Amino acid sequence: MDTTTMESVLAQGLAPKDCAQALNELGKRLSAQNSLDSAIACWEKSVECYGKPGYAQAQLMKAYNQKRRESAQSGDAQGMEYYAQKIDGLMQQSKDAIRYGY
Repeated sequence: MDTTTMESVLAQGLAPKDCAQALNELGKRLSAQNSLDSAIACWEKSVECYGKPGYAQAQLMKAYNQKRRESAQSGDAQGMEYYAQKIDGLMQQSKDAIRYGY
């Protein structure tokens, strides 16, 4: 994929599954470049595009846990709470997907 931004991926008008895959790849590259916030944004948009459980949710869980740990180490209580809520929401999405067969 030669696109470098989330906007350029979205502008391609891909089918939901293809869009999610392109965003997942971009997120993977951004994460490898230590741009975790940008990677998180890609994976969150991927979940929006194609809400079925999979790669994006797994990567988000890891990223949210990392951000929560970083918040804890720096004494950022708000950050800890924010990412704890993000993790809870992601877990609820997974449960719903299993329960309702998304």
